[in-house]
Amino acid sequence: MIFKLHSKRPKFDQQAYDKRLSDAIEHAKYEYEKARNSETAMFESDIAPRMIKAETAKAKQKYFFLLRAARQRGMKGHWSTAFVHPE
Repeated sequence: MIFKLHSKRPKFDQQAYDKRLSDAIEHAKYEYEKARNSETAMFESDIAPRMIKAETAKAKQKYFFLLRAARQRGMKGHWSTAFVHPE
């Protein structure tokens, strides 16, 4: 009787990973731009300004983190285009 010591791992699909990363970057870009645009509008309300700035900073860091990951993978993209979100 033959025992299988190692099962085959599914092959890593780089194209699918790159596509998911690209989609995540586009979504993060949208969230960052939305946070920046709403930041100025919210300063006129009663919401704490530190909280607004913190949310914008968080969205910015997430966006730039994903951009660095794409750069490390050698991906090319159009992520610095205008503020557009497919809905």
